[in-house]
Amino acid sequence: MLLETKQPDILPSPLGQVVAEYWIEGGTAIAYSVKAGQYIQILDVEGCQCSDLVAFAGEQYQEEIDPTVTRTLNGLSMPIAGLHGKYFSQKMQPMLEVIQDTCNRHDSFLLACTARYYEDLGYPGHPSCSDNFNQVLQPYGIAPRPGWSAINFFYNTAVEETGVIAGGEAWSRPGDYVLLRAQRDLLCANSSCADDIDPVNGWNPTPILIRVYEAEADIPRAIGRRASATAPLRLTQPSAFTPQIQQLTNNLVEYNGFWVPNSFTNHGIQDEYWALRERAVLLDLSALRKFDVTGKDAFSLLQLAFSRDVSKLKVGQSAYGCLLNPHGGIVDDGIVFCLGELHYRYVGNCDSDAEWLTRVATQQSFEVEIQPCSHLLHNLAIQGPLSRQILRSLTHFDPQFAPLTIDDLPYFHFATGTVANIPVLISRTGYTGELGYELFVHPDHGIALWDALMTAGAPVGLQPMGMLALDRARIEAGLLAAGREFDDLTSPYQAGIGWAVAMKKPDFIGKAALEKIREHPPRVTVGLVLEGNEVAAGGQCVHPSGERWRVGTITSAAFSPILNRSIALAQITPEYAEPGTVLEVGFVDGMVRRVRATVGTLAAYDPTKSRVRS
Repeated sequence: MLLETKQPDILPSPLGQVVAEYWIEGGTAIAYSVKAGQYIQILDVEGCQCSDLVAFAGEQYQEEIDPTVTRTLNGLSMPIAGLHGKYFSQKMQPMLEVIQDTCNRHDSFLLACTARYYEDLGYPGHPSCSDNFNQVLQPYGIAPRPGWSAINFFYNTAVEETGVIAGGEAWSRPGDYVLLRAQRDLLCANSSCADDIDPVNGWNPTPILIRVYEAEADIPRAIGRRASATAPLRLTQPSAFTPQIQQLTNNLVEYNGFWVPNSFTNHGIQDEYWALRERAVLLDLSALRKFDVTGKDAFSLLQLAFSRDVSKLKVGQSAYGCLLNPHGGIVDDGIVFCLGELHYRYVGNCDSDAEWLTRVATQQSFEVEIQPCSHLLHNLAIQGPLSRQILRSLTHFDPQFAPLTIDDLPYFHFATGTVANIPVLISRTGYTGELGYELFVHPDHGIALWDALMTAGAPVGLQPMGMLALDRARIEAGLLAAGREFDDLTSPYQAGIGWAVAMKKPDFIGKAALEKIREHPPRVTVGLVLEGNEVAAGGQCVHPSGERWRVGTITSAAFSPILNRSIALAQITPEYAEPGTVLEVGFVDGMVRRVRATVGTLAAYDPTKSRVRS
C-alpha cells in the first residue's frame, strides 16, 4: 500500500524500491505484514516521538519476539538503552535484524505503555500503545494483553544501577530512522506513542512513517552520527581499503564513522600483536579526520588553538599536541603538519575540530580557510621494526624532499612522493610504540597501495592488524585514547601529556587555566604494573594499600605479552604518583578483592621511545 498523504520535506529520501508505506498518526497504531528479507524503515517524522514494535511469525502468529531471549542471546542480563543487533523469538529464532540507525538512543525492550501507567499518574482512560496494539491485532485473532513487550524505538529511558527505570525526552530529530530487516515472514504492529503526559514525546505525540523495501534491495549496514548540533547526519562508511580488508575478515566494527577491522581471520589479536613487535603490520586509520588550514592567518590560528609552539615547525615537520578549551580541557588531540608558510594540516579525531577552529578564527577575525580533506586522504599505517625495510625499495620522494630517503626521514617529519608509483604523503608517525610510517593517499589509489604494500611485505611477514591488537599496543606505549584518558574536562597535565603544552608561548587558549592547573593537577596519568595476570578494567578504583578511600581510577588496561605482565593506565592524585609507589586496584566491589600494583612509567614498553626513534 503506497501512501498518498503529503509528507514533510525534511524526511530522508527512500533507501530503495518502496513496496509499501504506512502513516501512523500520533497516539495510534497499525498492523502490517512483511516478507522474509524485506526491510522495514521506521521514521520519526517530526522528531522526539517514540514508536513501539511487536512482531509475530507462524501461521497462527503463535511465535513472537521475546525480550528475555533477545537479551540473553545478545549477552546482556539487564535492559540497557540502545539497540540489539538481532531480535529473537521465544523459540530462539531470529525475527528482525538492525541494519541502520540514525538516532543512537533507544529504549530497553521493556513494556509498551499501558492503561495502568496512565491510571497510576491520574489519567484513567488515556490511550496507550498496548491498548492500541490490542485493537489492531484483534482482526488477526491475537488475544489482547494489558501490556505488550515491545521494541521501543526513539524512547530515551534506561535502567539505572539501582534498577530504577529513568526516562527523558527522546533524542531523535525530524527524519531520524531505524532500518530493520525481516528474518522471516512477519506480522508487525507499530505504534506512534500516545504519551502526552511526560517528556518522552516532548508532550506532543506526532506521526510515525513506515516504509517497506523490497528484499532485493542492497542497503548497507550503517550507524548515523552528527558531529555537532548543526552538522548533517553522517552514516558509517567504508574506507578506500575496506574492499581488500573484507577479503581477509568479516570482523568489522563501527569506529568514528568508518567500518574498521577488529581482528583478521586465521590470525587474531595475539598473532597480529607479535607481528607488530617482531616484523611489521598494516593498519587502516582512515577514520582520522584531516583539515587543511590555509591563508594569511593560518599560523596565528594554530598558534592560538594548538598546545604546541607551531613557530618551531618548518616545512616537512609535524608536532603532536592538542586543541584546548578556555578552562584547559582537551577538545581533541592530533598532529599539525607544516606544508608551507600559509598552509598547515591538522589530523585529529573529530569532525567537530573544524567547527572549533572556525569559531576561534571568527572570534579573532583571522583571514583563514579551514577545509575538511578527510574525503580526499585515506591513510594506512605501516608499523613495526621491518616497516622501513619494506618501504625502502618502493619509496621515492619528490624533488623538494629528495635530500632525504626513507632511511633518514626523522621522527615527526614527513615528505611527499610515491610508494609503488602511487602518490602519497609519508609521515614518520604512528600509534603503536614501534618504528613506523603513516601513508596518506587519495581514495582512488587505496586498493593499489594496499596490494603493493602487502605484496612487498609478504617475504618478511607483513600482515594486517586490527583495532584490538592496536589497543593493546598503544596501552603498552602509554598513548592516549579519547574518551578513556581524556575528554574536554581533562587537562593535558592530568592526561599525561603536559610535555605537549608550550607554556612559553605568549598566549594560547587555555593558558591562564593551565598555569594554575600544572602546579597541582587534580590527578596525573601513570602506568601501573599489576601483580598476577588478571587484567583490570576501565573505571576500577585505585586505593592506597590497606585503605578504603580512593586515590584514582583505571582508564585503560591490557595484558602485555612482551612484558608478560598485566599493565594499566590510571589517573591518580599526585601524592601517590611517585614511581615505585605500591597501590591496590579494586576488583569486584573494590573491597572484597584487591590486586597490588606498582606505579611505573606511563609507557610500560620502551619508555625512552628508542624503538620509534630508531
